[in-house]
Amino acid sequence: MTRHAAAQPASQAPAITATTASPSERLTSLDILRGLTVLVMLFVNDLAGVTGVPGWMKHVQPPNADGMTFVDVVFPAFLFIVGLAMPLAFERRFARGQSVPEVLRHLVLRAGSLLVIGVLMVNSDNVSDAGWLHPAAWGLLVYLAVCLVWMNLPGIKRSLLVRFAGVALIVCLVFAFKGQGAGALIELRPSWWGILGLIGWAYLVTGLIYLAGRGNSLVLAAAIPLLYCVYFADRAGFFARLSAFDSLVDFGSMLGSHAAITASGALLGLTLLPPARTHRSRLLAAVLLGAAFAVAGLLLHSLHSLHPMFIYNKIAATAPWCLLSCAWTAWIWAAIYWLSEVARVRKGTSWLAAAGQNALFAFILGPIAYTLLGLGSRLPGIASWSWLGDRFSTGLFRSILFAVAATWLTAFLHRRRLTLRL
Repeated sequence: MTRHAAAQPASQAPAITATTASPSERLTSLDILRGLTVLVMLFVNDLAGVTGVPGWMKHVQPPNADGMTFVDVVFPAFLFIVGLAMPLAFERRFARGQSVPEVLRHLVLRAGSLLVIGVLMVNSDNVSDAGWLHPAAWGLLVYLAVCLVWMNLPGIKRSLLVRFAGVALIVCLVFAFKGQGAGALIELRPSWWGILGLIGWAYLVTGLIYLAGRGNSLVLAAAIPLLYCVYFADRAGFFARLSAFDSLVDFGSMLGSHAAITASGALLGLTLLPPARTHRSRLLAAVLLGAAFAVAGLLLHSLHSLHPMFIYNKIAATAPWCLLSCAWTAWIWAAIYWLSEVARVRKGTSWLAAAGQNALFAFILGPIAYTLLGLGSRLPGIASWSWLGDRFSTGLFRSILFAVAATWLTAFLHRRRLTLRL
């Protein structure tokens, strides 16, 4: 598929029937969307520690309430984007001659890596002061280990020795971890798996479905309602007989509704594959699929008086919340796609696109920054950083500054080829 050889004349509307990039190329719109989501994630995470934040700028409260704000769409946006990029990523591997078992191996390794990093990150908030290591030291060593195992360094091939050192450090940290509960040889627990772990589960389930159907759109379209049925069945008590696994996995959300979001993204992502599709067909698919998701979410929400599984709720991963999140993400991507791929308006977005290609690093950059700020909280300059959060006006400025700086740093490191790759 070809790209425009020259910019459109100012007086001429961008053609939306031209074809776009082949699967061997990156779509700028995907990277910009991912980078924008990273920026918003960093902003809302920092804003959560600010006093006096209006309700529409934070997660809906109380946690079991019926409702959602833009903050509640950030996490499902990542799930949707993972699915949106999946067809291009998998078909690129098939085009290089990889077999289904080889792609399956890649899928399992990536999902497993996300699960491991997610568990380590979620436990970094529960390290006991009475442990072998100071909580901050344990957390920083975790991120060092993650970098040793998964970071690409310019001019240096990731040797098995470096990776082995990272894996060995992770093993040592697992045994060195001391939580808040009773003593045990290994006190590390999956808990809720962390954000990256939840993404890993959804990626694994959707990837298996994609490979089983070899990217067939009918298979993906049929899988989405079935995954929501898994959620409904779990909330109705169908999997109660498997309660022994409750501490490991939430069947309804991790293997059901979260995976449905990623599968929804993959269904839209099929429009990016050859045979060449027009810009118009892709935009139409995004708008119509988004509308279908929104209507389905609204219809299911009308049943909220029958059961709490039909309310809008991020914590419970309800189907209406999932479907509306899919709709908004699809529409936002359509807008970015039109601007970046059709109208070729990319000025000022290169840093977002670069950050989007290094999104995994952004996930660990925030916790690293907060750990360092915590260690230096007694220093005048760093102490004033926390003080800025005492009022909404200064806290808002602080959060914007932090989000932009962290996203820019993520992009800067990507341009210097310092990236985390699973």
